[in-house]
Parts: sequence; C-alpha cells; structure tokens
Amino acid sequence: MARLLSILFLGLTLFTTSCVKNEYYTVEPDEQQPVQYNYIFDDNFDNNVNNWAFSDPSNAAFVTISNGSLKYTYLPPNEGTNTVAIGTGAQLHRNFLIQTRIRSDYAMGLVFGVSDKDYGYSFFIDNEGYFALYKEGNANTDVTTIINWQESDAIYRNAWNDVEFEQVGNFWLGFINGQKVFEVPAKYIAGNDIGFMVLDGTTGYADYLTVQW
Repeated sequence: MARLLSILFLGLTLFTTSCVKNEYYTVEPDEQQPVQYNYIFDDNFDNNVNNWAFSDPSNAAFVTISNGSLKYTYLPPNEGTNTVAIGTGAQLHRNFLIQTRIRSDYAMGLVFGVSDKDYGYSFFIDNEGYFALYKEGNANTDVTTIINWQESDAIYRNAWNDVEFEQVGNFWLGFINGQKVFEVPAKYIAGNDIGFMVLDGTTGYADYLTVQW
C-alpha cells in the first residue's frame, strides 16, 4: 500500500477524568501481572473540549466532534496521510497504554510520539482485515516500515475495532479486539502527543481515546 506523508499537528494541555475504558483489555503481555498506571487521560468525544476539530479545505481534511464520536475525513486528490494529535500530558518514555475504538471505510489508526519536529509512530488497521506499524519520520526523513501490512483474523472488517498499544519495559505490544497481534522491541519516542492518522480516501470514526501512564 503506497503511502506519502502530509501532517496536521494540534497541541493541547492536559485534560483528565477518572473514566478508563479497559474492559476489552483481557490479554496481558506474556501472562505477566498487569502494569500499574498512575495517570489517566480520557476523552469520550462528547464535546470538543480538547480541540480535536479542524477544517482544512485546501487538503480536503476535516475533523468534527458530535454525538460522542470523532469523525475524520481526508479526501485529497493525491496520495498521503493526515494526522490530528494533541497533548494528553502522557509521558511516553516509560510504560504506557493507549486504548481506542475505531472504524473506517479504508485505513485509520493510532498515532503517538508526535511533536513539532517528529511525526511519531502509527498503528494502522484497514477495513479489509489488515494492520501495520510505521515510524512516520519527520520533515527530513521518510516513513519507515516496522511491520508491513499483514492480515489478522482479530480485525472485524467494516466494523468497530478496539485497538490497544502498550509499552511494557523494552517492548511494544499491539492488541486488536483483545488479541495480541504483535510484540516488537520498543523504539525511541521523540514526542508525547497522541491522536489519529488516516490514509487518503478515508472517512474514519473514533469512539473514545484513553491513555494511561
């Protein structure tokens, strides 16, 4: 799947609540004891308090918040990706867990480690049952493939999927609908912002975003 990069970055200060959506997190890494986290960021997209919404007609990129859902549309004339990321207050240089529920008509995923100078990492899933993991590079470096697109029976096609990404010690673990789909050595993370990325031609939705660290 060809990928070119264009990025929109939004910064924000910390917003936290006590609500944590971990009911789908049923598989613990390598059967170890669950990691204990001290801080929580949670957004149910009941409103735009975290300033996700934007309109970029020149790039055909739009994010709206309504009815408890984030809607992300990216329909440019050329190939590429588009990102919306905010500051959650999370510190990503130690153990952390990101949870969300997403669906799209093409390809959408989590993006994390974003900063003004770095595009972070993306954990994509598509509507045909495939997932991938990328280092998104920056203005001077290209996208690097960590895990190329591969099929997984954990993914519900053309439906909502619960996606979880966790750093435990020196490893990154990816889960889809409670099933672990990868475990790779952890990489250096330059930034702390977290959000969503969509491939060109995608209309995607997110039901919530919860981060623990």
